Amino acid sequence: MIEQYFRPGVRFLWTKPNDAVGPTDGSIVPSVMLANPMSYDGLDGHAAVVDPALLAAHAAAVLGLAMGAPVPHVWLDYAPGRTAQRPVGGGDILTGYMSGCLIVRGTFGGVPSALHVGTIDGQPAINQVVKRQLAQQLPADATAFNPAGAWTPGEIGTLQNRLGGAPVAAANVLALVTAAGVFHSILMFNVAVNQAWNNPAGRRYWCVGGRKQVAAMSRVQLMAKLLS
Repeated sequence: MIEQYFRPGVRFLWTKPNDAVGPTDGSIVPSVMLANPMSYDGLDGHAAVVDPALLAAHAAAVLGLAMGAPVPHVWLDYAPGRTAQRPVGGGDILTGYMSGCLIVRGTFGGVPSALHVGTIDGQPAINQVVKRQLAQQLPADATAFNPAGAWTPGEIGTLQNRLGGAPVAAANVLALVTAAGVFHSILMFNVAVNQAWNNPAGRRYWCVGGRKQVAAMSRVQLMAKLLS
């Protein structure tokens, strides 16, 4: 459901939970971090990135969000060197930041779950352990996607320039797994408002660059990725 809120130019107040740092042994571990509050903060001041539909009408009415309204979600950890597992309930699941990790959905240990495969940039030996261990336990109904792969450097750079360019706007990708099992990749920019990166309560300002629904890769395709 929350995918409808992530339209270009929409701003949120939010701080990402910490990564779940631990042993880099490739194990599948429960996701333990709680979701931090995320709330609607209106439209960003850079009109060049705002969805035209939000400029043509009252944005809050189009989105169905009042100013300051919470965006309910469940958080799935990034556990570097391990795979974090979060049971799928009735809520939408967010995770990140994404730079190449796979997000998997399937029935693990009899429990419908979403998993963040915790590969680490520049650590091929650890990544092989992480992927091989998951491959050994991959259920028949597993599907997956690569959220970071949904965006090209050119797309990110164009949007970043519209927001003032680096380091004014730092780009990050979040993955969304909806309660219905649909995969989305969300491009977010940490932006400064009145020259401040955070609001007085210490929460960061984020502007949505865009959202893409991503087709799921099959179990066969996923297995090939894990064994590559």
